[in-house]
Amino acid sequence: MRSPRSRALERDAGGVAVEHVELIPGMPDDVAVDCLARVPHGAHRAMRRVCRGWRSAAATPAFAMARAEAGANEDLVYLLQFANPAAAAAAAEEAKEDGDAPANSPAYGVAVYNVTTGEWRREKAAPPVPMFAQCAAVGTRLAVLGGWDPETFEPVADVHVLDASTGVWRSAPPMRSARSFFACAEAGGRIYVAGGHDKHKNALKTAEAYDAVADAWDPLPDMSEERDECDGMATVAGDRFLAVSGYRTARQGGFERDAEWFDPAARAWRRLDRVRAPPSAAHVVVRGRVWCIEGAAVMEWLGSRGGWREVGPSPPGLKAGTARAVCVGGGERVVVTGAIEDSDGGSGRHALWVFDVKTKNWTVVRPPPEFAGFAFSVAAVRI
Repeated sequence: MRSPRSRALERDAGGVAVEHVELIPGMPDDVAVDCLARVPHGAHRAMRRVCRGWRSAAATPAFAMARAEAGANEDLVYLLQFANPAAAAAAAEEAKEDGDAPANSPAYGVAVYNVTTGEWRREKAAPPVPMFAQCAAVGTRLAVLGGWDPETFEPVADVHVLDASTGVWRSAPPMRSARSFFACAEAGGRIYVAGGHDKHKNALKTAEAYDAVADAWDPLPDMSEERDECDGMATVAGDRFLAVSGYRTARQGGFERDAEWFDPAARAWRRLDRVRAPPSAAHVVVRGRVWCIEGAAVMEWLGSRGGWREVGPSPPGLKAGTARAVCVGGGERVVVTGAIEDSDGGSGRHALWVFDVKTKNWTVVRPPPEFAGFAFSVAAVRI
């Protein structure tokens, strides 16, 4: 297919003649960008291949602004997910017949749920993902961090970053400490990691922060306590990182009901008591409020004086202790992933629940079989 081009000579600021190629022949470029901005995100990779002009236009702030103004933004939820064994085997056999090797590990990989369109897909271009890796997003960048080496089962320090707007992955500088089961979240434009455990299963109190723009790590002071299997989130203002609960090496499985938040101005950790709701709860910040999803209700934290208050019912059919949650659409919806509880109290397939913050209603999303595995970590990006 020929690229849509129309050429004209223009003068730059120095009076030198330069060639200008119209994005769409006979159409002003600003109007052309408005048209391209309405192309669904799933077709962006093909759109960028049409010509260099379209590829360049799709990478500009004007393109992102045009999508927002046209109401064409799409909310993508990235899930670091264990594959459904039967579906993974079928997919591997299909890839083998086609002569292709799947880029993702068959055991653990990156799935994408488009909340706006309801579509599911696999991130086929993703590098091999360590088991129990975590993910967090800054703008349109998704970082996949740490986890276990699938062969040695030892923690790794690897970091890979996806630019969700272009679909391009790259390796980033590794964390200073190999860790798994750690707190991880974006706060103030940086991705924080804290706690977890090392290869000897010793709980950690070390922490560091990744600057996606500078592509560099900032070592942080240690927390006051070791915290294995702690949760990470931004504080209510969205500018500070919070490491919630976890347990010390000597108290395996004894989750604490407290937290620590990092004060970037003082470069010090501050302690918060009575923050944790029931252990294994999923925490998410919604419109400046910390929510806890567990038990029979969705609870909101009102501070040390106000405690917890109920804001809505829990996801129907969600098995306790399996939830992961992320806020999408600027606080319009909360997406929860977890196991579906059977009538006998067991769990079978996994599903998603989408909570409408305005109506307080849940919608159950049952994914295709190949996306019905357990999701260990989730993050959201708006394109």
